[in-house]
Amino acid sequence: MHEVDGSFGEGGGQVVRTSLSLSALTGTPVRIFNIRANRDPPGLKPQHLMAAKAVRSIARGTLEGAEEGSRELVYRPKGIIGGKYEFNIGTAGSTTLVAQTVLPLLLRAKKPSTVRITGGTHNPKAPTWDYFERVFLPALRLFGAKISATLLRAGYYPRGGGEIGLAVSPSALSPVGIWPRESIIKGMISVANLPLSIGLREKKIFIDSGIENVRIREEKALDPGNAVLLWRGFVGSALLGKKGVRAEEVAKECVQALEAEGDVDVDVHLADQLLIYAALAGKTSFKTSRISNHTATSAGIIGGFLEKEFSLEGATAKVD
Repeated sequence: MHEVDGSFGEGGGQVVRTSLSLSALTGTPVRIFNIRANRDPPGLKPQHLMAAKAVRSIARGTLEGAEEGSRELVYRPKGIIGGKYEFNIGTAGSTTLVAQTVLPLLLRAKKPSTVRITGGTHNPKAPTWDYFERVFLPALRLFGAKISATLLRAGYYPRGGGEIGLAVSPSALSPVGIWPRESIIKGMISVANLPLSIGLREKKIFIDSGIENVRIREEKALDPGNAVLLWRGFVGSALLGKKGVRAEEVAKECVQALEAEGDVDVDVHLADQLLIYAALAGKTSFKTSRISNHTATSAGIIGGFLEKEFSLEGATAKVD
């Protein structure tokens, strides 16, 4: 039984998701305690709970403590089975975080899989759908992952109701040492149940900043929402519009965040999200803008399961 202190490092839901994924991948039973101990409230929230149940569905076995608010989980995996799966978070919890939890498993399955996840598609403190589709998934494909994804319906806080679809084929991951870079910045603006003028005002800020390749997508959703994404290759910046914050300010902040990443292979958030794939592929390195607490936490959790040692020197991450 592998023991994981849920308050380790960043101490959030990431510790739970990463530990469960690695438990299933290695066939190692895991006990996770002190789950989100420093959060208010502590314990599992619906999206963490759905991630745990999704791993249990795909890798079978037994799962104890899978209740909202639970501060401890015990999971004993049996074996990864590809196939058709549907997961409903039941709230506006992040569909992309649930997807990131199960994707490493499905890549190791013996047959192709399709997955539909219902919940939020554009969430704060989580990869938005647009970032997931245009930055995260292309990075996985560089490792050799065979994944396609579709936005079936957008979902924003508070009701969610969005849906994403995934199609995953078994894939052997290969090391990545050279990351293709792009100099041209692209933009995506999503507007749901709101005046198109909001997106047009954001687009004007992007164009005034020298970013001309910008698309606006109008969506239908249960609740109104607005999201913006700027990206160049594997470096992205995603933000949500907020009530009371002018569209121009949202767009300017997005531009500033992308500029702050600087001359790097992958942005600070992608660096964290790629660590598990880097460890599975081996001999991978990339330069990011800084090593975040999230990234350092992921390296600690992954190293405990896979006996891999990461080098996190300066702003470069390496795994042998």
